[in-house]
Amino acid sequence: MVTKYDHNKVKGFKINFSKEKGTSFGGIVLVERLARRLGLWRDMAKKTPERKGDYDWMSIIKSAVIGLLTGSRGTYATQEIREDKSLLQMCGLSKAPEEVTFWRSLEKLGSRVFLGIFQYILFNWVTKIILRVGVNRVLQKGFLPIFGDGTLLEGSKRREATKYIEGKGSGLLWTTLYVGPFMACQRLNPPGEGEGTLLKDMLPLVTENVLRRIGMKNKALVLLDSLHGNGPTLDILEDERLFYVVGGNKLKEMIRMLQNLDECFWKDTGPDASRNISESGVCFNWLRLEGWKRSRLVVGRRFRIKGELFWNYSGVLTSLSPDNVKHLMTGGKSFPEVVWELYDMKMGLENYYKPLLEDLGLHHPPCEEHQRNAGFYALGSLAYTLGLAVEMIGSKGMGRCQTKRKDGKSRKRPTPRTMRIWRLIRRYFTLPAKISYHARKIWVEFLEVSSEVRKEFDQFWENILRC
Repeated sequence: MVTKYDHNKVKGFKINFSKEKGTSFGGIVLVERLARRLGLWRDMAKKTPERKGDYDWMSIIKSAVIGLLTGSRGTYATQEIREDKSLLQMCGLSKAPEEVTFWRSLEKLGSRVFLGIFQYILFNWVTKIILRVGVNRVLQKGFLPIFGDGTLLEGSKRREATKYIEGKGSGLLWTTLYVGPFMACQRLNPPGEGEGTLLKDMLPLVTENVLRRIGMKNKALVLLDSLHGNGPTLDILEDERLFYVVGGNKLKEMIRMLQNLDECFWKDTGPDASRNISESGVCFNWLRLEGWKRSRLVVGRRFRIKGELFWNYSGVLTSLSPDNVKHLMTGGKSFPEVVWELYDMKMGLENYYKPLLEDLGLHHPPCEEHQRNAGFYALGSLAYTLGLAVEMIGSKGMGRCQTKRKDGKSRKRPTPRTMRIWRLIRRYFTLPAKISYHARKIWVEFLEVSSEVRKEFDQFWENILRC
């Protein structure tokens, strides 16, 4: 049956203006409640200095973070919530700066002093959130993944610090270090500094300010690509006594060693039709290069593509031992197979950039000046951390959901561990609501929503109240 549109059902329109206060972003109450519950705004207020003018630093920073979580982009993050008086009241803000004021303030926010403040705040936020989420929810295969990498943002000849990377192109380089799914350290690379230099500085800071405080240093596993498979980076990891699996394909001596190994070193792992591989094998051996303080364990892998004659070789360097991964060596898996299984997790961890670059629009730097861009990306990292915290704490215990297949049968599937931030914004944050103030409390009355969304929102609210 086809339902036709009947324009005769609508006979006319009438408009009116109500004195009731309302907002299109009533669901931001989840963000505000969680931030207050964990003392996140209090942490920020303690560190931000005084500012002369119509807006203090706390108002500028908080309105930018909230603005990004409402779906605003770039320097207009504060401009759009500036017009929403009810949202400002709900968030404890008397007013928000216009776009031009926010743009001007970014120069100061990108200074070395403020970047240090933002990093201190981010350490505190991530530590508190992980402890409230529960450490077990951020573990993968029994380890807490520590993932460091750089992503190439939009760049141009006019943008300061634009770099050219062979095979990737030109752009601004943003270096980040994740603890589980949370960004614990970040920096927009200034001119003359590469990804490797910044990550070497970040690793000891994250170890001291996050891993030690959550008591998970002994379960941390650092995963880095081949760019960091060198002596200086490995020395830092070993000095911090961290487990690591780091790509080593940049080391020619390692590849040469794998090519010259006898057949007795290799364990056959069979074909892989999904990757068009006809044969494959794994091995492990020790390697010591000139300038290294000690020998290091290399876990190698070789494979042959269907129709090709020669083997392809790759390897990783690791500080793991068979005793460390005994819980994964089941079903006949060997130690080298387990190490490669752990290193393959890195491909999934690279998806952490999607919410940042796509959902919050951070792929496009808002300015040409590097210092202003650096301040904006520090604010973006805070918005991402707060949004992810709402999802992970709010969705705790939501269990499994029913889905229907094409054949009409229903089946249970696990609820995704993390919801993309764009979906969080569309489904929960953008719920229209009426706002009233009484007895020093903000009353948020949502307009009609579906029973499903209401049930989920109530679950989020209860979890946040209990955290």
